Amino acid sequence: MVKKAFLKGCSFAITLLVIIMALNSIFIIKSNHREKLLQGIYGNTEDQLDVVLLGSSHMNSGISPNILWNQYGITSFNYATGGQPIDVTYYILKDVIKYHKNPIVVVDLYYLGLTDEYGAEGYVRNVLDNVKFSFNKLDAIINCTPRNQWLNYIFPIFKYHDRWKELTKNDFEFDPTNAYYEKGFDAGIVEYGKENTSDTLATGTVDLLPKPEEYLNKIIALSKKEGFKLIFTSTPHDYNSTATSDHWETEPAKMFNKVAEISKNNNIPFINYNKMTDELGFDFKTDMFNTGHLNISGSRKVSSSLGGFLKENYTITDHRTDTEFKKWESDYQRYLKAQQTLIDNEENKSK
Repeated sequence: MVKKAFLKGCSFAITLLVIIMALNSIFIIKSNHREKLLQGIYGNTEDQLDVVLLGSSHMNSGISPNILWNQYGITSFNYATGGQPIDVTYYILKDVIKYHKNPIVVVDLYYLGLTDEYGAEGYVRNVLDNVKFSFNKLDAIINCTPRNQWLNYIFPIFKYHDRWKELTKNDFEFDPTNAYYEKGFDAGIVEYGKENTSDTLATGTVDLLPKPEEYLNKIIALSKKEGFKLIFTSTPHDYNSTATSDHWETEPAKMFNKVAEISKNNNIPFINYNKMTDELGFDFKTDMFNTGHLNISGSRKVSSSLGGFLKENYTITDHRTDTEFKKWESDYQRYLKAQQTLIDNEENKSK
C-alpha cells in the first residue's frame, strides 16, 4: 500500500514537473536573445565553428560573423547578449563548448567594470531564461543571482505567470531558426555624431574587483583545462559613458591596462580596439551607434581587423570554396539583404 502510494506520488510529481517545464517555455518572453541562444547553442550543433564570440552588447554589435565569413571564410557565432556580466559569460561558455569542440574563444571584457555583486535581473534573464536546464544552468543560477530569486530562475513560470493575458501565437509556436542567418550579431546603422571624450591612452593600472577577477580567472582556467584558445577584446567605446555610474569601475582605461597585464602573464592575446582607432581608420562620429556601441560601419572595421588577426596568428581553413559550407554563403547573402533593408528604411525616415 505504501509502495503504491509512493509510486503514485512520484508519478504525480513527474507529471507536474513536465507541465511546469512546458509552461516555462510558453510564458518566457520571446526575444532575439532567446532566438540566438536556443539556435546558436543547441539548434545547429552540426555547424563547425572556428570561432565563438562572447560578452555583452559591446560584442553583440561589435563582431559580425558574416563579415568574418565573407572576408576570410571563418565560421563563427556571436553568443553575446545585452548586459551580460562576466560570471554569466563563463557559464554560457561552458554550455557552448559542450556542443562545439575546441573553437577559438573571443571574449569582450567590457563587463569586468561592473561593481555590483550581480548583474541586473533583466540582463541576466537574457541568458538564463533562454538556455536549457542542466547542472551548469543550476550552478549559474546559484552563483549569478540572489538567493531570493533562485526559484524564479529555475521555474520562470513563477516570474511570468501574469503574461497569460498577453500571450500570442508566437509564444506557443516560437521558431528560433528565423534569425540564424545573422549568426547572433545585431548592430544599428545610425551614426552617433560625437567624438570620444575619454583618454583611451591613459597609463597605470587598477586592481580588478574580486568577483570579476575570479570569473576572468575561471575562463582562463577553463581554456587550459579544455584546450581551446582564448582571446580577450575591448571594442571601441567612450570610457566616460560610465563616469557618473555608481555601479561601474571609475577608471576603466586603467582596468583594461590591468587586463593587458593579466593576459600577457597567461599568454593570451588582448586586443584593445580603443587603442587602435587610427590603425582601423575608425571615426567615432560615424562608426559608433551611440557612446558605447558600434554601428554597422564600425563593426565592419573591427570584424575585418579581428579576422585578419585570426588568419595571421592561427591555423584556420578558408571554407568559402567548400561545398559543405554553402549554407554560410547563402546566409551571408540574406544578411546583406537585411542590412540593405535597414539602410533603406532609415533613409526613408529622414526624407
